[in-house]
Amino acid sequence: MPILDQWNLRLDADAILRGQGADPVILRTRRPNLVKIAEQAIGEALTRVYPIVLYERYPVGSILHNSIRLLNGKEITGKAISQYLSSSKEVLVMVCSIGAELEEYASQVMETDMVHGLALYGAGSAAVEALANAACQYFEEQAAQKNWQTTIPLSPGMIGWPIEVGQPQIFSLLDGEQAGVKLTESAIMLPMKSLSLILGLGEDLNQQGTPCDYCSMRDICKYRSDHAKQDA
Repeated sequence: MPILDQWNLRLDADAILRGQGADPVILRTRRPNLVKIAEQAIGEALTRVYPIVLYERYPVGSILHNSIRLLNGKEITGKAISQYLSSSKEVLVMVCSIGAELEEYASQVMETDMVHGLALYGAGSAAVEALANAACQYFEEQAAQKNWQTTIPLSPGMIGWPIEVGQPQIFSLLDGEQAGVKLTESAIMLPMKSLSLILGLGEDLNQQGTPCDYCSMRDICKYRSDHAKQDA
């Protein structure tokens, strides 16, 4: 299975603060010291990040109710899957990971400096999200060379595709251990700073909406409007 491991990730303090579940705008006013700690964490984090993307493409065979059957006989099921991938000629499944070193280092730091450790955890979350975004852009550009499009990225845990359903489906199509990623019996990926995604590829695809529309936190997420602006 193809692996991509040449990525130049960039982080900023705002992304790290969002990775901690905080609002950068509020913290810059009320807790500027946390912003400085986030800025200091950037260099530490990037030297401990090893981004890798494992992926595979599969031709679509047929469309069933709330599921897609691939030509290899396997099915991907879920309401979000059928809505967005039903016109796809191919589906692309991928696992993105930054490795375990940063996560382990953050745990060590947490033992003596909770705030610093949290900043490093936030940097890990920001880094794997940046990796997933870069990978989606890469595959979108590849599809454009064939005059194809890509759907919005779909990830297990979104509304209409539960983690316990989606993760085993993706890992049945990818050997995650080739990227150093394992799936536990409870459908959790290890290292934890990993993301699994699926894209539809083809012509005249449904490109409306954003991943936020299928997030279980969509009604209370304070970042939803920001994400919508970025995707517009």
